Amino acid sequence: MNQAYKDLSLKEKIRITFHKIFSLSHALYSICFLGVLISCIVLSFNPIQGLGDVVLFIITSFALTFLIYLFIGRIPQLEKILFSEERKDQVKKVVFFLFVFTFSAVITMLYFFFGSSSQVPIQFLGWDFILPSFFIILYFGWNLIQIFFLKNGFENISMNANEKLINNDYGSKKADLFALIFLIAALIIPIGIQLGTYFGFLYFFEPQSPIDSLEPIYWFNGWNIAVFIIIVLTSYRLIYLFIRSKKNNTPNVFSSLFYILIWLVIWFRSFSFINSFRSVSFALGIDIFRALVDVMLMIFTAFMVLTSLGKKIYKFKIFNQNNIAFFLFAFTLIYIEGQIIMITGAGSIPGTYTNRSQINLLNNFLVLLITLIFYWWYSEYILERKGFIYRQKFNQSEVISIVSDFKEYLITSGALSSDKISEREFQNYLRSKNLDTEKLEIKGNQASNSIEKSQEDRNVSPDDDDIISQDDNYS
Repeated sequence: MNQAYKDLSLKEKIRITFHKIFSLSHALYSICFLGVLISCIVLSFNPIQGLGDVVLFIITSFALTFLIYLFIGRIPQLEKILFSEERKDQVKKVVFFLFVFTFSAVITMLYFFFGSSSQVPIQFLGWDFILPSFFIILYFGWNLIQIFFLKNGFENISMNANEKLINNDYGSKKADLFALIFLIAALIIPIGIQLGTYFGFLYFFEPQSPIDSLEPIYWFNGWNIAVFIIIVLTSYRLIYLFIRSKKNNTPNVFSSLFYILIWLVIWFRSFSFINSFRSVSFALGIDIFRALVDVMLMIFTAFMVLTSLGKKIYKFKIFNQNNIAFFLFAFTLIYIEGQIIMITGAGSIPGTYTNRSQINLLNNFLVLLITLIFYWWYSEYILERKGFIYRQKFNQSEVISIVSDFKEYLITSGALSSDKISEREFQNYLRSKNLDTEKLEIKGNQASNSIEKSQEDRNVSPDDDDIISQDDNYS
């Protein structure tokens, strides 16, 4: 399947990877989504009083519009209007979209005018309570699993670099040289970033007057010590994996580059964590810097959402080739609004979000902890799966694949006659070892071996095959 994907034109690859978001059939909706996305991010940095509530209204209206499209996009009779690529039908699409958006905006406006927490019997159902709460919870939850989607992009970048620089020539001096250069860079870059952070932001944490507390500078110094300890531990992990790849005669740049990219996330989250303890002086400047970096990370994650999350949810029956983009649009807008609320406090009622710094503190600490644990486990796991180090752990499907391979080898080499052991006896033997092929949807000695072997030989992830599966569904 992967070869079929490689043979596609660039236009078709983009269409499949981004779930038709950049296809002519969805161009109107994509332009609208990107326009709202960029506009709301820019508006969120404007200090005008009440502008945060305007952004909250805009995003809620458009998110509701896309969710409505999620359902009407499943109606066959409307496909010709909603997803036509003909120029003559574009006006109809615009009119229909404006009608749905107007409906959503009116509903949202009525809720904003008559549904505040001070106007409804149950305060929690007020828009200024439930909307910010929902958006922040989604933002908070997504951040906790964000690394699992970022890693797909990091893997692709690292693998592409490895293929271009080493190109499977692992036994050469060139491979050893590149692997060593990237290892040294991976060890130096985190130290350089942290030293630059310490001297660059020390002034923001120092007391600005004799009456200011020394607590922020104590926290800042303690944080730097803790980060350098983390650097030592993760560097040890990186060197350990480098030595194992050398023993396997597969020196690579993948491991080091993947570590550098993961470390950028670790650094940013740890800095966002300690930022809660800084001096209130010069708060605006440092907050804008942190928010800008967060927005860049957020936009990058949004693209990972559009690709990775789309592939994960496509199996649900509610989604098809046309309407899945609308769910991704709505989800991304809601996620971004959660971030904007954390910056502006949009829609918050008195006493509800006075502890935003504490929420941010907990959020960044948990994300940092999850990222560190993830790297410690996944850095070894992915190198094993890509054949850069010897495998020490095997899951059930991989064990079945190896045993099946060995049986086929014995038959092919003549050491075992095919009539000596039937397929039924072989399956019974696997079950006696608690290896159940039926639960893994593996029949006989086929699927698992071919999929796993082809993916490793070509250094691709299962997601590449998932993309082709989706394209098969499209057609």
